[in-house]
Amino acid sequence: EDRLMDNAQSVGAHFRSQLEELKNKYPLVGDVRGMGLMQGLEFVKDRQTKEPAAAEATQFQEECRKNGLLVGKGSMLGNVIRIAPMLNTSKADVSEAIRIMDKSLETISAGMLAGAAR
Repeated sequence: EDRLMDNAQSVGAHFRSQLEELKNKYPLVGDVRGMGLMQGLEFVKDRQTKEPAAAEATQFQEECRKNGLLVGKGSMLGNVIRIAPMLNTSKADVSEAIRIMDKSLETISAGMLAGAAR
């Protein structure tokens, strides 16, 4: 009666498009995959070789936590961030999560550039 499956489909499509924008913005995100509201971000050191970036995924998870967003980590290589919000999540909730993820990716990317400059 709450039409949660419809919400998962429409808000999930919005979520996916926002995650794809993060992928386009940050080379560290090698792939976005999932269905509905259950999505995953694969972290890679190089998009061509698909070399896993497990340490960066852990760093992203920690940065998100510092900024108020809890995300999970998975895969046998430890380089995939799992995001599975509640089925009644709104587009506003997704936008806030994306803002936090963007900020976290920006922090990690800046740190990587500073480390490479040394």
